Amino acid sequence: MPYLKYRYRCVDAVVMATSQPQVVVHAPDSRGLREVSVGGVSVGRAWSTRDLRRVLRRAGLPADIDLHHPGKVRWRADAALWPDRTWLRLATACLMALGIVTSAAVLFRVGLSDTLRALTFSGRVMGVVFLAGALMEVAAAAAVVDYWGKRKVRYSGPCVVLGVVIATATSAMLLILQWEGGYLHGWFWLWIALVAWSGWAVWELSRQKAWQGVPHPKRFAVSLALSALVGAASTAYSSMYSPYVAPPKVPFSVSFGKPNLNATHSTLYVPAQFTFRNEGSVSIFVIGTLWKANLWPSTFTEKVTDFGTVKNELGDGVETYRHETFQGISRLLAAGQISPPGSRLDPGDDFSKNVVIEVPLKAGDGRLYLSASISFIRADRGKLANSYPKSVEHSWNTRSAAKEHQWDAPNWLAEKGDEFFRYRSRIYRTSTIMNMTQHPDWVAMWWVIPKSNKRSWFAPGDTDPKMAVHIARDPNSEEQLSDEQQEPYGMKTLDDYVDRPVALLRQLAEKP
Repeated sequence: MPYLKYRYRCVDAVVMATSQPQVVVHAPDSRGLREVSVGGVSVGRAWSTRDLRRVLRRAGLPADIDLHHPGKVRWRADAALWPDRTWLRLATACLMALGIVTSAAVLFRVGLSDTLRALTFSGRVMGVVFLAGALMEVAAAAAVVDYWGKRKVRYSGPCVVLGVVIATATSAMLLILQWEGGYLHGWFWLWIALVAWSGWAVWELSRQKAWQGVPHPKRFAVSLALSALVGAASTAYSSMYSPYVAPPKVPFSVSFGKPNLNATHSTLYVPAQFTFRNEGSVSIFVIGTLWKANLWPSTFTEKVTDFGTVKNELGDGVETYRHETFQGISRLLAAGQISPPGSRLDPGDDFSKNVVIEVPLKAGDGRLYLSASISFIRADRGKLANSYPKSVEHSWNTRSAAKEHQWDAPNWLAEKGDEFFRYRSRIYRTSTIMNMTQHPDWVAMWWVIPKSNKRSWFAPGDTDPKMAVHIARDPNSEEQLSDEQQEPYGMKTLDDYVDRPVALLRQLAEKP
């Protein structure tokens, strides 16, 4: 009897094992995926009947297995129930990946450019940060494939969340920067599109609770926020505070040397020195320089000038000499540039210059007036284009023997018919982000060579050149930006002058 009971029990087990279905297709989950198990072991998940056959084939079952055979396949829900909307799911994944990849491309372009060419150390550090952000977004774009697929990677959802957070933060920052600058062109509409995409992406990820699975989410969020805060503070200190506490030190002065007379005592040779060097820690770009020497004829009188002359001269910002009467006109003796436009003056560089001015003594007594001006921008706030030194444009026909006048300068700069030449260049800001989000600005240096007229302060047939430097929004430099708009470039103009009576210079020349 015991033997028969044992035999019958084994037969029953064999019958139950052979009658039990080998494949079980479970009910679909919230995303439409149906888990598939073979012999009680999960072998994958399927979106559709076609996908189910693919899963079974990978599990080693025949490709032509009869899915409706009750002895081979058991369906835990209707066999026709495949709720996955493939096209909607793929469209959502493609749109999600497109936004992340677009943001990654922007970050890569900005990061690579700033890493290699940013004008400040902090700018290059931020370039590396943007490159790291671009790489994380590339990983997030790859995670989109898995998250909108069968989610075989545990942290694909949080990875997509991180990519969307980076894209949202950067696109919002770029949009705010460009909106605040008032430049609603160029990349502006891309930022609008990315911000709109970010709103949709955040809503979609919130609906699917994609952040689930992050270990210690609160600690992760706090550490991420603190890192961003420290990075922002470091960048602000390096790019905003440091440039203001380290102003450029560029000594600039004009001085006379010991004069000499020629053999016939008809000409006085007066050495002049223009001191122009960089003694600070900030490099500068020279926009333009000008020096000129003018002779102002005058006569000495024992009677002092009247009160009206005194107040007019002081009111005009010039010195008044009570026993010296000026004839009111000047004669240009010499003029030139101290250094070529566009020159870069690094710490320790010296662009000082020495010239010798010839003063004809037959012109009578008077005063020798030597003046100079230099204009520059800080190299840690802006950069001139490499073409600036060769960008000179003349108001006259340089190819013609007559050198006839061709065009006039703006009315605020010169009189109609005055000659001039101009250098101009776009100013490139310290970082690629600023160049992408802010209006392009142009710097121009004008050398105006006025013609004599009834209102001129110089002799008929003579001239008195002047230099004007400004930053404009249009390439033709017809308008000027306000001081507040020009201030971020650290543009500065230095002026200096020295004057001596010709009689005094002659006495110094006659001394042994």
